This record gives sequence, structure tokens and C-alpha cells, in this order.
Amino acid sequence: MITKTYIKSYCQITNNKIICDDEVILERNNSESIDEFLKRIYQKSEANYPKYHKMDLLCKATFLAAEFISKKENIYETETALVFSNHSSSMISDEKHALSIYGEESTASPAVFVYTLPNIALGEMSIRHKLLSENVFFIFDKFTPEFLVPYAEQNLNDKKSDLVLAGWAEIDENDADVFLYLVSKEGALEHNEENLNNLYLKK
Repeated sequence: MITKTYIKSYCQITNNKIICDDEVILERNNSESIDEFLKRIYQKSEANYPKYHKMDLLCKATFLAAEFISKKENIYETETALVFSNHSSSMISDEKHALSIYGEESTASPAVFVYTLPNIALGEMSIRHKLLSENVFFIFDKFTPEFLVPYAEQNLNDKKSDLVLAGWAEIDENDADVFLYLVSKEGALEHNEENLNNLYLKK
């Protein structure tokens, strides 16, 4: 039997601010780089997770969005599937790794190499929240709720997981477009394409 699913919580990081469940958590200063803005968000989160400082931008941004969602909804020690997507995969880390190999000074770093796959962001989050559930990272041209909605719903209806943390995570040194949301069989806001687009476009 197919049951309705609901959006329990969401968090969005843009060039200008971080919003969680319609609340503006922080706004970016004009002089801040994206990385500096993320660092301030990290401090606001009170996560106390030293490994954060070694992450690439994609991992930092998804880690922080999930951190704020987890403050409101329990994603610890539960079957929470991770279903993420973006357009550029791990391009930023790929380019840094390529430069470290083929640049004038060849100093390839394992610390950079480890982030040359987008699903490493899922791994970092799974370690942080002790998740042993399904995780997958899709590559699309744009945010695609018409795919994410049925995928998450099928996951829940097949009882593969209790919750699904899904969304879009595109970020580089100049732009941030991160939108993660938690899907459950309980809640007030129905999980459908229209509601997801409305939340995503609030930025």
C-alpha cells in the first residue's frame, strides 16, 4: 500500500544566508568568502566536530545543512537514507587534485584526493550521525524534484528506511546552492514536487 509522505524539516544554504524551516539562521557578510561563511555557520551549529576543517566545500555544506536538520528531527541511530544530487559532482576537488599532480610543483595530497568523489560527502555524514542506511548521489543538470520525490517515497514505502534526507548540493568558491530536506511518513507539509519547488525557490 502506497502511503503519503511529508517534508518534516529543510535547510537551505545560499550565497547570502542559511535558512532552516523558514528561519534565517545567519546572513553572509559582503566581505566573506563562501568558505568563511561556512565556517561561521559551523561555529553557530556548535557541532564540535574537528574533522569538519579537513572537508572540502561540498562536504562542509551538506554536513552543516544536515546538522541543523538534526537539531530539530532525530536522524541519529535510525534508518535514514541519504539521497543527494548536484550538477558538478566533485569538480572542485577534482581540479585541485589535478593541479597537485600536473602543476609546476607536483605535491599530490591524499587529503584532497579523498574528496574526488561526491559520495564522500554522504560518508562523512553517515559517520557523524552513525547511519548504516542506503545512500546515493545522483548527477543532474538541475534540482529535479520529479525524480527525488518518487525515489524517496518508494524508499519509505518499501520499508528500506524510516526517514529520507534528500536534496541538492551545488557549491564552489563563488556560489552556494544547497537544499536538503527530511522526508517522513508523518508531518504537516505533503512531500510533492510543488511543495519542494516552492521551498527551493524561496532563496
